Amino acid sequence: MKIITADLPQYDTLEIYPLADVHTGDPLQDKKRLKQYMAEVLAEDNRYVIVNGDIINNAVRHGVSDIYTEELNPNQQIDATVALLEPVKDRVLVITEGNHENRTYKQDGLLIMYQVAQRLGIAHTYSSGAYLLFVKFGKSKGRNCRKMPYAIYGKHGTGGGRKVGAKAIRLFEMAEVIDADIFLHSHTHIPMVLRKTFYRVDYRNEKATPIEQLFINTNAFLTYGGYGEDAGFPPSSTMYPKIILSGIERRVKAVI
Repeated sequence: MKIITADLPQYDTLEIYPLADVHTGDPLQDKKRLKQYMAEVLAEDNRYVIVNGDIINNAVRHGVSDIYTEELNPNQQIDATVALLEPVKDRVLVITEGNHENRTYKQDGLLIMYQVAQRLGIAHTYSSGAYLLFVKFGKSKGRNCRKMPYAIYGKHGTGGGRKVGAKAIRLFEMAEVIDADIFLHSHTHIPMVLRKTFYRVDYRNEKATPIEQLFINTNAFLTYGGYGEDAGFPPSSTMYPKIILSGIERRVKAVI
């Protein structure tokens, strides 16, 4: 995994908007919902973005997407992605590849989202796969009034099965890799917010401390039809989750 650090201003709260499964070029892209998302991010200064893969549809001959119905060819999809992210490029915390972008890497060794990040001048936020993002912002109530730190472990993700329960299991399995405050997964197109609480042993003070973890699966910006309908998958919500962090006390939540 790649370690990425974002040292942000002293906001009382920080809002992070994951952006994934946009599928630019797919004729079923929900352009109205995507426009709403971008306008909402830009409405407040404390709103930032994690670009979590499958931003372009990238239909290719060796993939399952239909190359004959694409609205844009792959080069045009890359141009459209750069244009989409240009207004929020200074708010991007992480940008990573999805399985649709990785079709080109597997075939030709080209990392598409890396090219996008370079064109936007934010290559320092790029990760080819899983990442651990440290976010520091605000001012804690502690004696030293330091910025409040949070750790987010994320990746585009894979698999998950046909049932919602199987997708939730795949999301929860991320905590088997690393200990973090927030876990972010995409790919399965089901917006989902889950919580987990456990007790961490504190050897120094001989006590058990309750720990809260937040698990988030992102939506897709797609209306129903095409491959998903043909394969028998049910329609899924296009409502997008938002992560809300406190800069004053350790508190995490997410809403859809």
